[in-house]
Amino acid sequence: MDEISTENLSEIEELKCVLELQIKAQNYLQSFNWCKSIKNSWYDKEFSIYNQIGVFLFEIEPTSSEVDNFIWIINGDLPSVYLDKSVKTASEALEVYCELMEDWSENVKSGKSLTDSYPVQAEPTMKNADLLLTRVSFIKSELLLKE
Repeated sequence: MDEISTENLSEIEELKCVLELQIKAQNYLQSFNWCKSIKNSWYDKEFSIYNQIGVFLFEIEPTSSEVDNFIWIINGDLPSVYLDKSVKTASEALEVYCELMEDWSENVKSGKSLTDSYPVQAEPTMKNADLLLTRVSFIKSELLLKE
């Protein structure tokens, strides 16, 4: 019997994590009534980390011409976000993600209205705001500053 390579196991585990994130991203995208179907998807390995952060670009069939046909999804162990095709790269998608999450967190922490903030699927508590800022800090230091 051949020995199992641990390198292959890590690749298999990574692939499993990516597929789980992709399914989660697809489900999130399809939860919006403006997404008729998904045509293609791409995973950006450089700006993603196993099952913690996934950056995907989806080509969709929108329900109307007013909806972009390319949508970025960022998901993982953090609130999911979609961004339109005005965002050109995975790096830019993460930068915009960080800005949106910082805005939401700062508004929560200062007691301001969340009406103009991106709708984050989390209770607007100080604890959640702090946790989200910790993740944003990690993204900035580990993914965006390494460029």
